Amino acid sequence: MVLFQSDELERMQGAVHTLDVVGTWMPVLTVLIGAAGVFLAYRRRRALAKTALGAALACLIVAIGLVVARRYYLDHLPPQVQSEAAAAAIFDQLLHFLRITLRTVVVLGVIVALGAYLVGPGGGARSVRATSERTADSAARWADTHGIHTGRVGTWTGDYRGWLTIGVLLLLALLFALWNHPTVLTVLLLVLILLAALALIALVAATGRRTQAAKPSAPAGPAAGR
Repeated sequence: MVLFQSDELERMQGAVHTLDVVGTWMPVLTVLIGAAGVFLAYRRRRALAKTALGAALACLIVAIGLVVARRYYLDHLPPQVQSEAAAAAIFDQLLHFLRITLRTVVVLGVIVALGAYLVGPGGGARSVRATSERTADSAARWADTHGIHTGRVGTWTGDYRGWLTIGVLLLLALLFALWNHPTVLTVLLLVLILLAALALIALVAATGRRTQAAKPSAPAGPAAGR
């Protein structure tokens, strides 16, 4: 069934192929350039927050542009088009995955910028971290009074808490990168998993601190009394 006839079909197919290649590698190149900029920045945490917010703002502008373009497209349909709904459906279907990607990047950018702020020296960030530590200590005290102990696992977690946190972040980042067609729900799901993992690490580390504090101090040697 012939859909349409055009003498420029071959040129159009070449353009579509070029767009397909660019659309595959341009996001990867953008992420690499952004990561290099953050790594080379003097204040990496601030650079990460600005990069994430910049990406979110750029995608938001593109999303607004698509809304305007859709309205313009529907208002300037040729007279031979009999169904505006069908034309709108074609437009929406062609840009379906682009819209999902834009929403995903906007949400991801905001979350990354918020995370960069929470690990910084700001007063609000310090308050959030202090509250989470107090909550973990309270839970550890409750577990201790009920005979729940983590033993060496708790002390080990407390000693290597930073590395464990980095490992969880890298694992979730890899999972997001390998996810086929990630959406906003994908980002929110990974954030919930991250928060749960960080809460578990903080709780186990708090029990390890209590275990270390409960250990009797080593007896003084013979030379101590001289």
